[in-house]
Amino acid sequence: MAQRAETTQSSRRNLAINMQVARAILGWSQDQLGESCGLKRTYIGAVERQEINPGIDNLDRIGLGLGVASYVLIRDPEQAQPMIYRMLRSR
Repeated sequence: MAQRAETTQSSRRNLAINMQVARAILGWSQDQLGESCGLKRTYIGAVERQEINPGIDNLDRIGLGLGVASYVLIRDPEQAQPMIYRMLRSR
């Protein structure tokens, strides 16, 4: 069980970091991301502060709003960031 909790926490951390990186590349605020994916800024902020786990539907909405595949957002940042740059560069 400890392994599972650690994995969940790691995915939450990866998501938070990758969302922030993608927003920085786009030059977006949390408000702008929220508008793009139909979620409130406070929700986006809570995800980025690792206070909540988004459901799979909201993870997909965040990915679509950013223009980044949702599976990339939960990958290790070292692996995900080159993919994020490529996806956003082609936008």
